[in-house]
Amino acid sequence: MSNIKQSTISKSRSYTACLSEANKMLFDNIRAIFGRTWTYCTALAVVAAVYLSLYSHAMIYGNSTALTASLCVLSAIMLAAEIAYYARIMFLINGRPMKWNIIRTAKLAACYICFIMLISLLFTGITYAVILAKQPVTPQQLQPLLATFGAITLAISLLMLPYVYVAMKYVMEPETKLRRIIFKSYATGLRHWGLVFTALFLAALCVALCALLVSIPLFIVIAADSMSVYGVNVLGDPTGLPSYFTTIQVIVFALTFFIWAYINIFTVFVCYFLYGSIETREKEKRIAKKELTGQL
Repeated sequence: MSNIKQSTISKSRSYTACLSEANKMLFDNIRAIFGRTWTYCTALAVVAAVYLSLYSHAMIYGNSTALTASLCVLSAIMLAAEIAYYARIMFLINGRPMKWNIIRTAKLAACYICFIMLISLLFTGITYAVILAKQPVTPQQLQPLLATFGAITLAISLLMLPYVYVAMKYVMEPETKLRRIIFKSYATGLRHWGLVFTALFLAALCVALCALLVSIPLFIVIAADSMSVYGVNVLGDPTGLPSYFTTIQVIVFALTFFIWAYINIFTVFVCYFLYGSIETREKEKRIAKKELTGQL
């Protein structure tokens, strides 16, 4: 049973209709969504804020063993918070228990991480092979190889877009098994690549614009910290920042990430309506094929 008011999912929609329905579902249910997700969004925002604050400190002031260990621990905690956050959003849509959504979201996250690690290891192996074969190698000589890796990464990202449909199908249909649908459903999503790409591209533009406006205080805080360090280390000036600046920094980061979490829900809703549209189109295609076969 659905937890929020929404239009029927079983309808073939254009990319503009998917965006419109996602926007409508978000703002028509904004109070219900906030009431049922604020704890998860807060947890994710706080962990992300502490992580970014420590990471910025490492980039500006230098790294240390303790700081590296803290960042590794926070990365694991942030991954768990993200899984719980996405599971909660899916709970709003599919009405399944949180434990069920967390398990399925975690499996999708594990597949994604394994894929990213595989690609990273492949690129790293090729880079080291080139370095060993052509010693010595200057950074300038590696630039064409890195540019090639960038182009390949972009191509892979575009080819991975249909997995949005696979992921939504996996969390929306309880009877599905990931290993059984991961290739078959990808082929289905690939047939609708244009719809998926256009809808997600426009959704990403909307989300990026909103996130950019919300992030202005974050950029100001980071710039102030960077300029202070530059003044101290290069110009010999006093820091000029108050002793409680770190606290202000974490609070600004946390508020920014908290708002980001709700902006991102729009993208998830777009994926939800894309899934419904593709499912409906495939169903209509099967019915038309059966009717045509019956006539023949």
